[in-house]
Amino acid sequence: MMPESAMWPQGAVWGLHDFSLNGAQGGSSFRAMIDKGYGGASNAAEWTMLAQFINYDGYRAMFEAQSKNRMGLLIWMSHPAWPSFVWQTYDYYFEPTAAYFGAKKASEPLHIQWNPATDSVEVVNYSAPDAHGLTARVQILNLDGSLKWERTASVDSPEDSVSSPIKLEYPAGLSAVHFIRLKLTRGDDLISENFYWRGLEEGNLRAIRDLPKVKVDAETSVDRRGDRWVLTTNLHNTSSQPALMVRLKVVREKAGDRILPAIYSDNYVSLMPGEHRTIRTDLAGQDTRGERPRMAVEGFNVR
Repeated sequence: MMPESAMWPQGAVWGLHDFSLNGAQGGSSFRAMIDKGYGGASNAAEWTMLAQFINYDGYRAMFEAQSKNRMGLLIWMSHPAWPSFVWQTYDYYFEPTAAYFGAKKASEPLHIQWNPATDSVEVVNYSAPDAHGLTARVQILNLDGSLKWERTASVDSPEDSVSSPIKLEYPAGLSAVHFIRLKLTRGDDLISENFYWRGLEEGNLRAIRDLPKVKVDAETSVDRRGDRWVLTTNLHNTSSQPALMVRLKVVREKAGDRILPAIYSDNYVSLMPGEHRTIRTDLAGQDTRGERPRMAVEGFNVR
């Protein structure tokens, strides 16, 4: 996409690949969100990881916000015509960004979400049938993952509706950045879950930089099914601290380069201490170019 010498600091080559500071791309405002909200970056890898927080949160928010009035939403655009830094849910090389998974999360047929305008938990039913016997749960956790507040409510969700079963309350003693974790269940079955980061001062999320590096265990089974590969990865945060924006990346076993396209059931997930998550990845056999695939794991504070 560009020579390594042009990667950092940001300069004219970034602009050639659509990250212009002025005009429709709005690069200056995006950069300000990283600088002011997350404390800036000292290299391209750090900057692009912080950008994924904004990508995930922003695209999720667009789709969640339109759920109330159901007017529909059209985004520009899903995929760029050449290697680009802006406006994409998956990039020129078919790598899905955090924006893709934020939009995917918000578009669940039966979905639980936080409405920051009303500070309420909402259950959104886009599907045809009514949904009965649901339980909504909200937890507010400090930056270290410790539980500070929790509520549950029984919910019946009519088709094509939005209900607000829980009003959030913020207890004393919250850390400068804290987390809101939501789950919607029916009995023992998990229907929907969601995870947000919030600052005591709106827009100030710099305290996440204080999180220590943690180890996330990942066990992946690799199965060849006809002309496709299916990888099932079980993630486990074995540390005593949260792991944020954990990203799976399937690569060729020997060469180590990415295999694209790859279809992940989820990605850029956040795990509290002790939490597990299972993610499935599908890819075409021909795209491994004769090698066996393996799974790599990285994340904002994953070592």
